[in-house]
Amino acid sequence: MAEAEKPPRAALYVDFDNVFMALLRWDERAAYAFGERPDAWLAWLEGREAGGAPTTRRTLIRRCYLNPGGYFDFQMGRAVARYRQQRDLRNRTYFGEFRANFVQAGFDIVDCPPVAYLKNSADMKMALDIRDALDHKTTFDEFVILSGDSDFLPALARLRAHDRRITILAQNTAKRAYLAAADIVVGLDDFAHDGMGNVAIAQVDQAPPRPEPPPRPEYQRPEPVRAEAPPAARGPDLGALRANALAWLREALARSPAGALRMTEVGSQISRALPQLKATTYAGAGTLGALIEEARDPRLLMTGPPSRRWVFDPERGPPPGDLPPGVEDQPGLPPEAPAEAAPEAPAEQPAVAEEAAAPTAAPGEAEPAGLPPPPAAEAPPEPDAPEPPPEPAAEAPPEPEPEPEPEPEPPSREALMMDAALLVRDILWGSRDNKKLAQDLPAFSPAEIGFVLNAIAARQPLDLPDLPAAATAIAAEGAAQGLHVSAREVTAILRWLLRGFARLNEAPAPDTASQHARRLYATLVAAVRALDEPLSEAEKEDLRNWTQAGTGPGVA
Repeated sequence: MAEAEKPPRAALYVDFDNVFMALLRWDERAAYAFGERPDAWLAWLEGREAGGAPTTRRTLIRRCYLNPGGYFDFQMGRAVARYRQQRDLRNRTYFGEFRANFVQAGFDIVDCPPVAYLKNSADMKMALDIRDALDHKTTFDEFVILSGDSDFLPALARLRAHDRRITILAQNTAKRAYLAAADIVVGLDDFAHDGMGNVAIAQVDQAPPRPEPPPRPEYQRPEPVRAEAPPAARGPDLGALRANALAWLREALARSPAGALRMTEVGSQISRALPQLKATTYAGAGTLGALIEEARDPRLLMTGPPSRRWVFDPERGPPPGDLPPGVEDQPGLPPEAPAEAAPEAPAEQPAVAEEAAAPTAAPGEAEPAGLPPPPAAEAPPEPDAPEPPPEPAAEAPPEPEPEPEPEPEPPSREALMMDAALLVRDILWGSRDNKKLAQDLPAFSPAEIGFVLNAIAARQPLDLPDLPAAATAIAAEGAAQGLHVSAREVTAILRWLLRGFARLNEAPAPDTASQHARRLYATLVAAVRALDEPLSEAEKEDLRNWTQAGTGPGVA
């Protein structure tokens, strides 16, 4: 092959933690495949087929920046947890487990342990290595950067000044300036599905397989009914629950004038219609959006950013961004009563009606086959006595009129608080603070957030080195009380309090938990405002009630 025909020489830099967490929000199977099979997605990036030579680029430098102490606890019962259980691996997955896979794929591993509180130095090391590669005796034609961190924007500008082609991996929330600085943008969905679609873990179903019942022999006499455990003890049928949720969505879109609904409104209404959805983490899908995507229904599509997402029917009309003014204000959602609360079927007719409708045999004729034996006949009349006149057939009673549907109950105060917490969580999803720490918000219930804030106040004074141990102790105490509070989620709340300059190193006062609640509310509202996603006054009030739930009488 002539020198001019060879693919460009490339240098590849991978921020493992950043890409893994971004894929995790997209699909946990893709995130695990990213660490388990780097050779698969590297071959896709290079355009190699069946182990052939690269056709898109020749990756001469392959470097992965990884925090070996980082870990993630996959949700039990989901695809990755079952995949690891089959291989006798514990559910907690440390990033250091993937080192050998990257080494076997020809990568140089650069360990990036945290140098500050939950902050590693991967981005700084990557930027320095990229600058050194510009002076390398091998002229690299292309730089491939797998990281969604917009801090690399100055490095991209330097590469462009040296006339190098730039390829980046970007999420749908990437900044416009970061995308404009690159020559080629690899979308996160293309990377997840095309780059790792043939990996074994990517093909594992999200919902666990259900064993099919054995076929019953023909003409088998039914066995007597035996006492069994109630259905709740065996767990809900996730497949049927998904089908009910999708049917509810289709009916809601059919009522909408433009065939489009806001996901925030849909989420609150469908949770009341099907209460088991949240209890089963949306029938095993994780989120309502993931449930819709996995259904692959061409009449259920989504559009818009995560915080203001819509679901729409393309056969009914254009996406919500193209709707006429005022149409999107008419959501057309069904009433909040459960979708399956239809009028019940009429009760069975009395036995008299059945006897009247059944055919009777003429005197001297055999009874019709297949009918049950007639009841014991009365004594026959005397021969000379006239036959009694036939009794008129009993008329069937009129069908009962369906009862009017009850008025939908207004959402409870606790439901409104949870909706506000979920809304803020979705708005902040994927954003980072000025220290480049993820601004994730656990969607605690009011009882859980009140417990966490009171537990933090009770353990003060706390210094920075004490926070990990305090988070672990609070999680253990919550588990003892039946609350689902993990150490990772407690750490997220501690970070929010530190962003609000909470004085955790001071001894607690009687109203310390209430002060933490007010500080958490103010910090969350400021973070949402910084993302140009203002909250309404009603949403602010619900969020204030959520942060201050269970924090004592000192709440304002």
